[in-house]
Amino acid sequence: MINCVDIFCGVGGLTKGLSDGGIRVVAGIDRDPECRFPYEANNRATFWERDVRDLSGDQLRALWQGSSYSLLAGCAPCQPFSTYGRRTGKQSSSKQKWGLVAEFGRLVDESRPDFVTMENVPQLMSHEVFNDFVSALTGYEISCEIVDCTRYNVPQTRKRLVLLASRFGPIHLIRPSVNTRLHSGRATVRGAISRLRPLNAGESDPGDALHSACLLSKLNLRRIRASKPGGTWRDWDEDLVAACHKRDSGDTYPGVYGRMNGMRLHQRLQPRVLVMATVGLAIRSRIGRLR
Repeated sequence: MINCVDIFCGVGGLTKGLSDGGIRVVAGIDRDPECRFPYEANNRATFWERDVRDLSGDQLRALWQGSSYSLLAGCAPCQPFSTYGRRTGKQSSSKQKWGLVAEFGRLVDESRPDFVTMENVPQLMSHEVFNDFVSALTGYEISCEIVDCTRYNVPQTRKRLVLLASRFGPIHLIRPSVNTRLHSGRATVRGAISRLRPLNAGESDPGDALHSACLLSKLNLRRIRASKPGGTWRDWDEDLVAACHKRDSGDTYPGVYGRMNGMRLHQRLQPRVLVMATVGLAIRSRIGRLR
């Protein structure tokens, strides 16, 4: 049995993916109390409201007690490293979050789990704090790569940094089955959501609590009708453009009123659950080769 602790767990996307991949997550740890309900409602794991900086290796080892193998997983807040953070100047306001990657490394050193996995934005690799984290993984075989999520049948184009570390020999992600160079088998936005019931503005699906449509003003309804598939607010007539987008500071944000092209991939759909399911399969495969 593999017991996992998910630090910086948020509402549990990473936990859900690992669980889908066959990993037993026993606890998710985050300082935000608002995450407790969605985390525990959607995962068979206990939520710990705690700042990771106050966590010790002994506490992690206690959570792993009784398991054959241990896994420490985490996605430290990415705002300081992301493209959005650099573009908006959030790096300076989020400096205190840089140290959370180092805290992750401290917990690995104190608890010495059998396996470690980290998921984050690719830009993290260019920062010294990441190099320090990898250098501290002494005694581990390390696999680190930028994952193109389209190759794992996720209908979005965002790429993710995935690190795997094992104390039991080499470990790698399961190879993808989709050949993106040939554009064969790729998922699309339409394929992912076309089964959902069509909704008018302000409606909700009584059979799906997560499927609802915002109540829109007449102006925003006009904007949506004027939007082209794959287009942005830049396609609108002048009288539809919001005042904030007419200013120089707003001109660089075309995605705010962007419209998806159903037959293409999209950048805003989150791939974490499926990617971490693949991580779970990779760890189980590594353990299977030990037996």
